[in-house]
Amino acid sequence: MKEVAYEWKHTCNAKAFGIDLNPEVHFQDLARLIEDKDCELFLLMKKDRVIGYMGAVCFPSPLGNQKLTSEHYWFVSGKNRGRGTLLLLRAIKTWAKEKGCSHLIMNCSNLASQMHDRLCKFYEKIGFQRFESSFIKRL
Repeated sequence: MKEVAYEWKHTCNAKAFGIDLNPEVHFQDLARLIEDKDCELFLLMKKDRVIGYMGAVCFPSPLGNQKLTSEHYWFVSGKNRGRGTLLLLRAIKTWAKEKGCSHLIMNCSNLASQMHDRLCKFYEKIGFQRFESSFIKRL
């Protein structure tokens, strides 16, 4: 898991926003998803090695009577992104349906990587619609 943690840290664009990254804190946050019945942590494995992960959170919609699922951090090691990404997306969709969720929200962040624009196009290509935008300013 260490290898993927440091690759995640190396590929993140956090320094551009003045945000410090600590893989241990990041993975503690992901680990808490295991304890919550409305959360899940998916690991992508290759030969007993973690090469990717995705957290998921299921929650009641604040807008109506539906339940939603939101991706909560995800990362796939560079050389495994194509197929690995699709495997994690398939896993979260299946889990969300099993939890009775009506929608899946995937996030795209400039903080997470410099591939923001490419990832937005990928999501749209596989049927997702743009939903919201967030802005950040250092205080």
